[in-house]
Amino acid sequence: MCRAIFASIWLFSATAIAAYGASPTPGKISNFKDWSVGCDNGLSCQAVALLPDGPWDDGLSVVITRSSGVQAPLAIEVGGFAAKANRYRVIIDGKAVHSGSVPTGSEAIKIEGTESLKIARAMANGRSLRLVDGSGANLGMASLSGVSAALRYIDAEQGRAGSRGAAVAFGAKKASAKKAAYPVLQIRKMLPTDMLPDATALVALSEGSPCSEERLGSTEDTAYSLGADVQGPLALVMLNCGAGAYNFSSGVYVGRRDNAGKWKFEPATFDYGATGFSEESKIPLLVNADWDAAKQTINSYSKGRGLGDCGSSESWVWDGSTFRLTSAAFMGECRGSLDWIPIWKAEVKIIN
Repeated sequence: MCRAIFASIWLFSATAIAAYGASPTPGKISNFKDWSVGCDNGLSCQAVALLPDGPWDDGLSVVITRSSGVQAPLAIEVGGFAAKANRYRVIIDGKAVHSGSVPTGSEAIKIEGTESLKIARAMANGRSLRLVDGSGANLGMASLSGVSAALRYIDAEQGRAGSRGAAVAFGAKKASAKKAAYPVLQIRKMLPTDMLPDATALVALSEGSPCSEERLGSTEDTAYSLGADVQGPLALVMLNCGAGAYNFSSGVYVGRRDNAGKWKFEPATFDYGATGFSEESKIPLLVNADWDAAKQTINSYSKGRGLGDCGSSESWVWDGSTFRLTSAAFMGECRGSLDWIPIWKAEVKIIN
């Protein structure tokens, strides 16, 4: 059910049209049995272990990450356990492959460098990973079914396959890898004003919006200054567009105040995502949205269920006319992992 819901969200969001230039193209997520894997636009990749159906009492969180570039190390992070001692051992199919110290007060360990590559290769040939403390007491387990394919996916995406630098698809060639740079968005600093739409203007907007049919019970609309341009003050308006148990929706508008003090509102423009009720509505709809004035950023996340083990999240920066995507993450499998995989990143430079 969750997989179908988020596949639909993914495909629908990908149809968004850019306000100008090319629309951002976030990376894709692939699933291999008990693992999900994906890379962002800078070829930084992440593979995540999924918990099995049924009780998760001893399920571990296992995340493998690697950035682009020949020298980028592979890192393995194992978490989700309550440390019973200050030592641990990693056991794969009954054989100890690594040991180390648990950081004081931590419930996660991180392994990097040549040791992490050794462990990753053992994982690719194994069926299950178990973590034990110094006394041998079980701290948790994770399935390794699909991890070999996930690591091969990363090797291929990053251009390491067939070289000595690959995780599992290694060969005799000299270590090689692609290098990809993140886009840099130079954004002019916004200077907020104290001019915002009054209650009368917001009520008139809400009554004429597609959101009006979704507003049940008490509602709250919010307005924030987007500074001003040569034509006058601007405001971001988020109208209440309905709510569920753990998600609430907002219709997003940008308002402009004319010389007579009257506000006119238009649907906000996003260069990616923020799709609405339908193509005809033209009203961007965000879930669990909030505005960060200091960063000129609007953030949104949608949970597939209350646990938060599947969903999507995005952030956009205001450039004076359009909200431009700066980050996105996605997890389509509702199987216990709270680690959503990054699929897009842009660097933001605020200039005066």
